[in-house]
Amino acid sequence: MENKQEKYVVKIIPLIILSIGIIARLAYTDYFKEEVYKNYTVFQYTHDSFPHTEYIQFVASHLSLPSPEKGLEFPQQPLYYISSGVLYRLFEYFSFSHASIMAILVWYSSFFSIGTLVLGYFLARKISKLVWVQSFFTGVLAFTPAFLYQAGMIGNDPLCTFLASLAFFFLVKYIQENQLKNLVFTLCFAVLAFFTKVSAGIIILAILLALILKYYKEKQKIILKAIYFVFLIGFLCLGISFYRAYIPTTREFRFVESYSYDGQQTDPTRLSYFLSFNFQELLKEGQSFVYGNKNVSRTLPTFLYGSFFFGEYTYDNFTKTYPFMKILMQFIMTVGIILPLGFIINFFYVKKWGIIDYISVFGIAINLLLTISFLYKYPSVCNSDFRYFCPLFLAVLFLSCMGLSRLNEKIKFKFILPVLGFVLISSELCWVVGRIAIRIFTNI
Repeated sequence: MENKQEKYVVKIIPLIILSIGIIARLAYTDYFKEEVYKNYTVFQYTHDSFPHTEYIQFVASHLSLPSPEKGLEFPQQPLYYISSGVLYRLFEYFSFSHASIMAILVWYSSFFSIGTLVLGYFLARKISKLVWVQSFFTGVLAFTPAFLYQAGMIGNDPLCTFLASLAFFFLVKYIQENQLKNLVFTLCFAVLAFFTKVSAGIIILAILLALILKYYKEKQKIILKAIYFVFLIGFLCLGISFYRAYIPTTREFRFVESYSYDGQQTDPTRLSYFLSFNFQELLKEGQSFVYGNKNVSRTLPTFLYGSFFFGEYTYDNFTKTYPFMKILMQFIMTVGIILPLGFIINFFYVKKWGIIDYISVFGIAINLLLTISFLYKYPSVCNSDFRYFCPLFLAVLFLSCMGLSRLNEKIKFKFILPVLGFVLISSELCWVVGRIAIRIFTNI
């Protein structure tokens, strides 16, 4: 009887982590939402909040999309702005103040951030029966600050991450259960994700690859029909999107509009930019700040690794007063090296790969190539942030956790990796609690 109780307690650990993660997002959203600064509405740890807000207000005022010209976050996919604009208009009709509506829109993002976390928990249960893998997967998604920050954003990243995660989740279900309804759900959410952020189109490509691999394995005609159907839908979505969002009235094709900001210029023509990993410099800084240490911000692997945990921001405003927070950040990035380790180690177990592994690698590789091409055109540090991988957060964690799980089967002391995983998510939770506490008691 005691044995059964112990097993039950162990099995609910991932659920406990999920619950704490949801509470952390609710607390973060409550204490880090919008503020008024010099007559502007600003947000803690968000990206381009002013142009995002302008786009939302335009949709709310006109109940239509703006002309696809430069400005108003041009070019961007419209789904987030349509839904947020309708919300804005609705609450404006009921005489809510601008500040109140902005707070509602932040909670709107928080809802999607929580949804992504819940999906991560259920995905972890589907990909592994090991409780420590489920706990680690859920914990990293729950407590890593860069993921948590999506709960307090005005922007399209939270919605895109949620919809892409839904698509990835149902794609995994389709691969494992072979039910057509899961493929339909996958395609629907992938299309919605694509109309939220163009990089989520990678999910549609991943669906095609999964179906091709499945057909190669099973030789079923219904899969071949599904390939044609997905290809047709994908082509239609691309056509509509490019025509409406990326071809302005001047008839000039514009795929992206960005800038090379002063003080952020990078040099992607140097091979060292793509191959240098200045881990010691990153630890010294404790953060990947766009205007920070050049040995961190001017090398892609270093900046990606740092921004994976803490984004592209500076934390000097409170780490100078509370140095233990910086020490904790340095510790997190030290222990966190197990994540890229698991990702790399997984490539040594190709013989054990299934369709999910292949589509995850494919999606991340395409995303990386798009990011690199973007950096060549707009060589700026802020364009190398890990948030550009937001449609593939679950795929990145999947590959890392599977690599660690497969490695754990081979090593003699099987407690080492689970313990390191527990230490990482525990230290991240401590940092999140500390950050919220500092905010509550000092308003920093």
